[in-house]
Formats: sequence, structure tokens, C-alpha cells
Amino acid sequence: MTLGFALFKFFPFGGLQRDMLAIASVCVDRGHRVTVFCSEWEGEQPDFLDIVLLPARGLSNHRRDAMFAESVLVAAKQAGIDCLIGFNKMPGLDFYYAADSCFAAKVAEERPRYYSLTPRARQFMRMERAVFSPDARTRILLISAPECEVYRRYYATPVERMHLLPPGIRRDRVMPPDYEIQRRNFREQQGWRDDEKVVLFVGSGFRTKGLDRAIRAFAALMQDNKHCRLVVLGHDKVPPFAALAADLKVSDGVHFLGGVDNVVDYLWSADVLLHPAYRENTGTVLLEAMVAGLPVITTDACGYAGYVRDAQLGEVLPQPVSQASLNQALRKVLLSPSQPWREKARRFAQESDIFSMPERAAELILA
Repeated sequence: MTLGFALFKFFPFGGLQRDMLAIASVCVDRGHRVTVFCSEWEGEQPDFLDIVLLPARGLSNHRRDAMFAESVLVAAKQAGIDCLIGFNKMPGLDFYYAADSCFAAKVAEERPRYYSLTPRARQFMRMERAVFSPDARTRILLISAPECEVYRRYYATPVERMHLLPPGIRRDRVMPPDYEIQRRNFREQQGWRDDEKVVLFVGSGFRTKGLDRAIRAFAALMQDNKHCRLVVLGHDKVPPFAALAADLKVSDGVHFLGGVDNVVDYLWSADVLLHPAYRENTGTVLLEAMVAGLPVITTDACGYAGYVRDAQLGEVLPQPVSQASLNQALRKVLLSPSQPWREKARRFAQESDIFSMPERAAELILA
């Protein structure tokens, strides 16, 4: 079978992009050909994929997305694609991998009334309806049970077209047998003191994932403990958040490292993952941190927050989140002994179905 995977942009440190590669790899391993259609590709191009770059012209992002969606259908027909899988919402898909939250819900619940009349909102609503409306034929691969209910509430999507997938985190995040040695060596390489508390923030999309909250919580922590640092991994616009750190007089303790290939070294070597998101469809990094032995502080806005709560591997703050409660949770977790967190992490990794998403997605696509 010849499969077409379509997404607007590929960059190497995006969660959606990693999921796409994982599913594509499984499909190729099972003897199928995968062609990826995108408008931009950053980083190395895997040799097991055929990659087709399609021009997406326009004066605005939403117009470029619309032009790309039109180009995909033409290119897929020319390439003899048997099944078209979209990783962004667009018309004409056989499957949609639903990593994004419901746009209709955002418009109705978070935006002023006039926003629904803007060209951007109208375009994105058209793209979403093409996937989720009752008369569409696209089958939907969901990775968040709460978001499934949101889509059904706004679109009355037939349940038989919706398939809930388990998480699909990478097994190389799990603590290795020589975890303590690797942790100690990496901390020494980074120049981190043995008694220094390292707070980790991971994710592209700093505003949505609550980096402002994280910096404020870190500033409150530094009032009590000067031997700590906040390490920020991910691609986004740094200046507004660097300015916030400067205003709070914690610039020396906040380190913006951009996207890195060795995220796992930071997961094994930090002391807590701080992920106070305002909105997050899933939050794969929560699970990655948990199996890496890190306690997690997050909000119930994250689709995977229930895993943190059920495994008792950190703190889940209910919305609306107060800054004081976040500050308190950070202090509480960092004052707790680390060994119980690691014991819970090993049990969680052994007992939970959190690795099989790519295989299950491939089974549905190839059935």
C-alpha cells in the first residue's frame, strides 16, 4: 500500500512531528511505502520516507495552510496514494491524527464573539468541519479521551469514526540500570552542584505550556533556595520570557537551551518537570518524565494529567490555577525525597500501556 502523510511543517523537536515519524516507521517496517507531504521540512530527512515539499503561498498563515491543503489532494492523486493520513486538519483525508484540540471549543469558550467572523477563524473552522462533521468520511485517531468528548459535543461526530489510541512514548526515556551513574555524570558535565535543584521545562509553544507561570514559580523558589536553576528546552520566541525573568531578577538562574537531541539526559538528571500548561491536548512529556524518574507538576488542562494523578507521581493543579498554589506545589515536590518518586516511576513504566500508540495507529490505517 502507498500511504500519504500530510502535515503543514516538520521541525525535529515537535511532538506531533515525532508521532508522525513513529507511525510512518511502523508502516514502513510492515512493508508499505510512505510519502510525506509538507510545506517546510527542518532538519535531517529520514531515508525510509519519500518527502515531497509543496509550495504554500499566501500573505497569512491561515491562507498558506489552505493552499497547502489544496495542493496535497492534487499531489496525492498524482502520486497514486491509496490512503491519505493528515496530521493537521484539512479536507479529503482518510484518517486524521488528532493531536490538536478542538478549535470550535476555543472559539466558543476562550475568544470574544467577533473572533468567529475573522478570516483566520472561518478558515480553521472550515478545515475542522471537513474532518469532524457528521457527513464527513474521515476516520479520526484520537490521543485524548477528554478531547474526544469535546469534538462530539461541537460536531456530533459519529462514534464509530473515532478511535482512541494509547500513548506512544519512547522506551528510551525509561530509567536504565545505570541510571544513577548516567545522572551523576551528566550533572557533572553541566556543572550542576550535587545539592542544586534543577527544574526542567520542556516544550515548544511557551505561552500555551505556561512558561510564564513556571518562571514566576521559579522566582518564588529562589527566594528560599539560591541553589536552583530553571532549564528550558524547546523552540519558541525567547525574548518575552527572558524579559519576565529579568523583571523578576532571576535571569542568571533561567537557561534557555532551545531544542536539543538529548532530552532524555535532562529528564534523568533534573529534579522535577514543571509543566503548568494553560491548554494541552495530551502532554506526552508528562509521561516521558514519569518513566524517567521525575516527579511532575502540571495542570488538569493536560489530557495526560490523569496519569500523574493516578500514579501519584507529582502534583496536578485544577483550573483555574493560582500562582500561589503552583509556587507551593514546586516547593513541596522539591522538598520530598527523590527515591520514592523513582520507585513509583519504575512501577509505572512496567505496568502501564503507554508505549504502543504507533503500532495501534498503524493497525487501524492498514486494516
